[in-house]
Amino acid sequence: MGLPMFYAVIWMAGSVIGFVWAESFWMIPVSALIYPAFWLAAEWDPHFFDVVTIVSKKTRRTKNRDHWGADSYEP
Repeated sequence: MGLPMFYAVIWMAGSVIGFVWAESFWMIPVSALIYPAFWLAAEWDPHFFDVVTIVSKKTRRTKNRDHWGADSYEP
């Protein structure tokens, strides 16, 4: 009942960042509640985060990225 490595890294990093940001031990039960959601997502598609990573690397930038500060597909 484990997570794929990339899911586990995102879950652990998110838990630590949330704990540091909130400065509260309430993040421990919140993190424990998020784990089943990640597990269900991994059961549904174990390569979801891999696909998102590859698509974000391969998608070219738009022409107006410098103007808006991000990719925008409308003028």
